[in-house]
Amino acid sequence: MSSIRSEYQRFLRDLDAREVSDDARRLASVVYEHLDALAEVGATRRARSTRLVPLAVRHLAAAATHRAAEFPVEHEAPPAFRLQQLTVGPFRGFMAQETFDLSHDITLVYGANGTGKSSFCEAVETAMLGTISEAVAKRVDLQQYCNNARLRRHVRPVLTTRTGEAEAAALVADEAEFRFCFIEKNRLDDFARIAARTPGDQRQLIATLFGVDQFNDFVRGFNQSLDESLTLAGPCATQLKARREQLATSYQVIKDFPEKLKAHEAAEAALAERIRPGQTYAAAYAWLLGAGEAIGRLAAIQTIIDEDGPTIQDVTRERLQYLLAEKQRNQELASEATLKLSARAQEVSYAQLYQAVAALAEGATTCPACGTDLAHVHANPFDRAAKGLKELEELAVLQQELRDLQDAHSQASMTLRTEMARTISAARAVAPKALEEAALPPLPEKLPDDWFAEGANGVPSPWTRLVTVAGEVEDKDTKGRLKIADRVAHIEERKTLEPLRLEVEALRTRKDTLQGEFGAAQAVIAAFDEANSELIKQAFEEEPVLRLHFRIKTAYDAFLPALERYLEALPAKLLQGLNEQAKALYNAFNRGDPPGDLLHALSLPQAENEKIEVVFAGEQNRRYDALVILSEGHIRCLGLAILLAKNIAQRCPAVIFDDVVNAIDDDHRSGIWRTFFEDGHLDGKQVILTSHAQEFLDRIQQELGAARAGQIKRFKFLPHAGEHELNVDGDPPTKNYVLRAQEALAQDERRDALRHSRPAIEALTDQLWRWFGNRVDGRLELKLAGPGMPWELNNKCVKLRAAVGRITEQFPAAAPAVQALTALTGVAGNSIEWGYLNSGTHDAVRGHEFDGATVRNIVEAVGALDAAVTALRNPARR
Repeated sequence: MSSIRSEYQRFLRDLDAREVSDDARRLASVVYEHLDALAEVGATRRARSTRLVPLAVRHLAAAATHRAAEFPVEHEAPPAFRLQQLTVGPFRGFMAQETFDLSHDITLVYGANGTGKSSFCEAVETAMLGTISEAVAKRVDLQQYCNNARLRRHVRPVLTTRTGEAEAAALVADEAEFRFCFIEKNRLDDFARIAARTPGDQRQLIATLFGVDQFNDFVRGFNQSLDESLTLAGPCATQLKARREQLATSYQVIKDFPEKLKAHEAAEAALAERIRPGQTYAAAYAWLLGAGEAIGRLAAIQTIIDEDGPTIQDVTRERLQYLLAEKQRNQELASEATLKLSARAQEVSYAQLYQAVAALAEGATTCPACGTDLAHVHANPFDRAAKGLKELEELAVLQQELRDLQDAHSQASMTLRTEMARTISAARAVAPKALEEAALPPLPEKLPDDWFAEGANGVPSPWTRLVTVAGEVEDKDTKGRLKIADRVAHIEERKTLEPLRLEVEALRTRKDTLQGEFGAAQAVIAAFDEANSELIKQAFEEEPVLRLHFRIKTAYDAFLPALERYLEALPAKLLQGLNEQAKALYNAFNRGDPPGDLLHALSLPQAENEKIEVVFAGEQNRRYDALVILSEGHIRCLGLAILLAKNIAQRCPAVIFDDVVNAIDDDHRSGIWRTFFEDGHLDGKQVILTSHAQEFLDRIQQELGAARAGQIKRFKFLPHAGEHELNVDGDPPTKNYVLRAQEALAQDERRDALRHSRPAIEALTDQLWRWFGNRVDGRLELKLAGPGMPWELNNKCVKLRAAVGRITEQFPAAAPAVQALTALTGVAGNSIEWGYLNSGTHDAVRGHEFDGATVRNIVEAVGALDAAVTALRNPARR
């Protein structure tokens, strides 16, 4: 909550310089006075509005406007001081009071997870900022968060500082001044995690990185409008206004009625002209829809359409005559064929005989008539039968033709009989009287000839009478078809008249509505004054409440945009002028990357939704979205570079890295510590670095050289032994090999002095070799004792001394290193001391003691080599 309050104070200072109404300032003050209660709720279900409106109703009118002078101002450069001492406990993990000397340029704090490093950093944070970001993020009360869990209490940590020669004094917590002194692992983790999410989440990127995400969430918790929670129109006033609007509407209705009625009558006349040209609307209406007992044309048509239509029998005299002619024609053709076949009757007998003989031919060996063997007959009967059939082929054709004609005659008779039966059935349905008068005999299955023959005394044949009946049916069909055609015409007419009916109905409805509105308007005007006297009084009493709520609405509509504009401007304010510094730091962190992958340009966002854009040295003509193109490890490096650039830009006197290195992958750690301690970016600042990566901190002490390592203050947090008390080693041994060798020599521990000298020489010669290889051909020829054996350290020193000695004229600064190597290799290579250094065997039983003077020479030479290599690698620090 402290971070929200501090940022809101900065907003009030910003608001003081803007042109906004006094009520907007008063509402901003009401929000400030109730910041805690409002920050607990957000925009969901209008919770923020529901809580803010009652506060505004009670306090807006009397609220004082806060001015910029009331709040602390961030200076461009925080006060110049040096941290001296931190006294902490009981607090968080500390059960007892502990004192930490923080007066050195570099303070390294290390220990395993859970040993208390975070409690140490939170104590420094509380002393400098007055709050703890983790407590705010977890929404835990600060007092409760600071309590030791077992003692259930805490004492506020005290951090003393010294300015110049003045006495040390307790630092007064000031979030505005010192918030950029802290760089935390959690911020880098959140920065990388948010970068991998959606663009909607990435709007919080910079806010999260700089620790103002709580303020960001607070601002976004305001609803865009208070209207739904305000009474901007009282029920009585609203009702009265509606009635007055209705009254005004009534007068307008009466005024417009004659003109609307005239327009309506013109529409009726136009429609009447379309229905019955030359007639009035009333006459056209009566003709179309009827009037009184007279039915209209549309109803009459519908009646005709609704009548049952006639059934067409499709019986004709012509068809009957045709079918009879077909029957007679086939009969005559069959008679002719029969006569022809009768004329050749003898031939028919032979044909039948031949066919019978031919049927016995298969497998026969004797004559079918006399039984004579076929081999002894005069003529083979079977061959003679086949020959006879060949000669009578024409007779066979004639016989087939007769059969076909007889079949055709039977079919024609059947078709005729079917049609005659259908005619009788149709006459029974549509002309029963004609059928009765015809007195037709029953129709047999096979038509006899007497059906078609005239009777005695000229009585017409049944056929003639049937044809007469068919004529009656045909006349009925003709009349039915005319009636069907007439019905179709009426359907088409109905299609024309139906739309006209709909228009008539619409005009009638419109006229009813018009007259109804006119009557209602007259009634409203007549009764208004008497009916609304009480409502007018109640509406008058509501006006003070409405004025206050409308005042709150106006104030809020000015306050919220100002707050949102401040939030939108935060990225530009926080990142102003950091592009070049952050780019330089990012490249320094990634110094091991290929040159083309380093940054040529970095563009940090100047508005909330803008992107972080990068230009690579290998692609200087193309810009990329950093959060898309960079890996997660590089994004963490970028976040660290931005925060450190802000610390440098603010000229903060100190920078506290809370477990930051553990947020960075191993590949970048070397570049990061070198940037912190070798490149000069943090010169003049006190640096506190905490980490559980012990090897990393040991490497720093070794690589910085003995002189700077001796100035480092170290604290080691050790695991507790079950008593839950933090175990702090306030003066752990240095990890710098040169210093440890010197300490051992000072205590006349010769073996230990040599034991620490060996890794010191290994490390220093590797550093010198890398320096040498970066400037000339760095290849050296080293001797090995045998296959797979490491080179001897003495041989490495001799070869390196000779190689570096050849370039001292080109690089005079290398001369001290050559002198140190000369002193080191001046000790006999086969001495017991060098044997110890070469082999690295520290626990062998030796028959001779190490020579004190020789050991001193080696340690002093190692010290001189350390100073020389440090000067070569960091010429600016000489």
